[in-house]
Amino acid sequence: MNEQKPIIQAISSKKLSRYNGDALIIGVCEGDDAPVGLDYCDDAVGKMVNNALKAGWCSGKPDSTQIVSVTKGKKSNVERVILVGLGKLDKLTLESMRVAGGKVFGLCKGAGIKRAAVLMTSDDLAEMKSSAIIDAFSEGLRLATYSFNRFKSDDEASEATLEQIDLACAEVDQAESILGRMEHVANGVMLARDLGNLPGNVLFPDQLAQEAKKMADGLPITVTVLDEHDLQKKGMGGILAVGQGSKKPPRLIVMEYKGAGDAQPLAVVGKAVTFDTGGISLKPPAKMDEMRYDMCGGAAVIGFMQSVAQRKLPINVVGIVPSAENMPGGQAIRPGDIITSAKGLTVEVLNTDAEGRLILMDALHHAEQFNPHTVIDFATLTGAVIVALGNQASGVMSNDEALTAQLQEAGKDTHERVWPLPLFPEYQDQLKSVAADLANVGGREAGTITAGCFLSRFVGEGRRWAHLDIAGTAWDMGGKCAYSPKGAVGVGVRLLNRFVDQNLL
Repeated sequence: MNEQKPIIQAISSKKLSRYNGDALIIGVCEGDDAPVGLDYCDDAVGKMVNNALKAGWCSGKPDSTQIVSVTKGKKSNVERVILVGLGKLDKLTLESMRVAGGKVFGLCKGAGIKRAAVLMTSDDLAEMKSSAIIDAFSEGLRLATYSFNRFKSDDEASEATLEQIDLACAEVDQAESILGRMEHVANGVMLARDLGNLPGNVLFPDQLAQEAKKMADGLPITVTVLDEHDLQKKGMGGILAVGQGSKKPPRLIVMEYKGAGDAQPLAVVGKAVTFDTGGISLKPPAKMDEMRYDMCGGAAVIGFMQSVAQRKLPINVVGIVPSAENMPGGQAIRPGDIITSAKGLTVEVLNTDAEGRLILMDALHHAEQFNPHTVIDFATLTGAVIVALGNQASGVMSNDEALTAQLQEAGKDTHERVWPLPLFPEYQDQLKSVAADLANVGGREAGTITAGCFLSRFVGEGRRWAHLDIAGTAWDMGGKCAYSPKGAVGVGVRLLNRFVDQNLL
């Protein structure tokens, strides 16, 4: 879908004084007289930059930037230098470097710069490792290149943009390895964003299944798609019930990657309601257009599977994506209906807008046939999580404290932060039903937690499991992040990759 050739490459910092691109990018720390990498530049360039800093053209604060015109040096043909504020030297973080990368792309695009160089050295950037600096900065820059132009006119979509960034590094081989990993992860994020941004009249359950097959083409991933007849045979009453009001039948998408022989796999499950009207329990019309994003959990799983295969990781992973369209048609499920899950438990549907947990319950049960060592599910599940955590963190509920801690650590590094919520046994009482084994909602109180409690009933006994509610983090209509344009964020892909790197490799 939105694939690009890599625009970031590593070069030796020794080549910077002879650089012949359109611009040099220099990091400036707040209160520091020596900007990052200036010693490696042509003397004429260094002189002009120092004069600009003395004149106060760039304070070094995170929101300060300046483009400086310079006279060509004896060896360098560069005519512009972009000064980028990084903040205080002792306050630099992976996220601040990621944001700086996003800003650099925006500045280059706005100035019509097609090729530029950035210097990356560990000596200049406090105690952060050069590898971490390169990873975060390049990731922010690469993710900022994303745009969703599929439905725009040719004139609007063909805007000139940055073609190449050269990262001037001390260790080129190390940097190339880091950039290779980053590119594969970014590809997964781009795919998840593309899928999330597609409108409901284009992306429906079967089309999502076709996109998963397209993703796997040429990669060591086996894709199996269960249609409505297969779902009926397997007794997956939840997926069938949610999809029965739509003319577009539901699907269960199963993707298998085997990089570690017969080892137990990691199972990742993602909710994919391609459009959610709420069904008979109809949503208010305001912002209902955003319900095309109700499949971002599934998009994250598909994007993650692609990145794992491209990275050739020595692990086994199974990705499971239940997909349905929740519509208020003549055959739609009604409030008060009782359905039977693949596990055999009966569920009284009190609210048809609590549909995500109904398709996930069958998917979680299906994951058991793969005997995974860990199950992690992603879902835009509840509005309540936005009330609790806003848009700054996803809620995580788990039956394993160590798994929660691992996901928190991965989220800290990627800035896809997660925050734990409890699954106390008392919350299960809210799901009691007079007519069935359990109800699909537990009332107004603790709505995010009771949704997690509901899902926990369909996880295998003794199975390590975590549920992430990404309703507040899956999309951003404000475009507030420098490396994430408006729309689908692709949340979960980077988090899962970091989780795997830290705990399974």
